[in-house]
Amino acid sequence: MTAIFSRIVTPNSGHLDENIKFSKKRLVAIKKYCGIDVELRVRLGGPAGQILMVSTHENVGEIEKMRRKIMKGVKSGAIPQPKKGMAASVEDAIWLKV
Repeated sequence: MTAIFSRIVTPNSGHLDENIKFSKKRLVAIKKYCGIDVELRVRLGGPAGQILMVSTHENVGEIEKMRRKIMKGVKSGAIPQPKKGMAASVEDAIWLKV
């Protein structure tokens, strides 16, 4: 069953541009290191400036493989980490396509 991974980042006040630039840089690194395409969106309305990252996978097992590979990439420095204070919150979710 197709699985979708989403991450919603709510930037701290005054950090929207910094978060967008960072997210773009991080997604390029994830594509290069893991071969995963991640879509980037910014919310219109609601909590202003929320950033959404979404990737689609064949199944939940593929998401777990992706997450482990990303963690290795972060440890090695191949995938950048955000600076402290950029985000007020980060929420991950896995959705199943039915």
